[in-house]
Amino acid sequence: MASVNTQFSIAVHVLAAIVHHEGIFTSEVLAGSVNANPVFVKRILVKLSKAKLVTTTVGKSGGYGLARSPKSISLLDIYSAVDPPNAFAIHAYPKRDECLVSCNIKEVMSDVLAGTQVAVRNELRQTTLADVVSKIRARSG
Repeated sequence: MASVNTQFSIAVHVLAAIVHHEGIFTSEVLAGSVNANPVFVKRILVKLSKAKLVTTTVGKSGGYGLARSPKSISLLDIYSAVDPPNAFAIHAYPKRDECLVSCNIKEVMSDVLAGTQVAVRNELRQTTLADVVSKIRARSG
């Protein structure tokens, strides 16, 4: 079975925690919210920093904070920052010339999957980090 990339969902989790708790937090504290290894979370925070979605403050009271308003950060911004692989990929096995399916499946599926990638990106573009945090807060009662 193919491995699953969870960086996007962890990045959204970390940013939502920063927004919800309103402050600057170390990677260790944010990793605690995710219940994940701090080194792994820090790697994601570095990507978010390079994308200018989080600020980094050094020093004793340093950590990571939000660089922009959560209303101005779309899920597509976050998705693009962590650069996950496409959800679907075409297999790399060579075609068999005597098989009609084998000779045409890659081109047909490439067209279909290109459309799904566009649909995913469009959906992510429509939801902001503020929307995510609002939905989280609404679930708390």
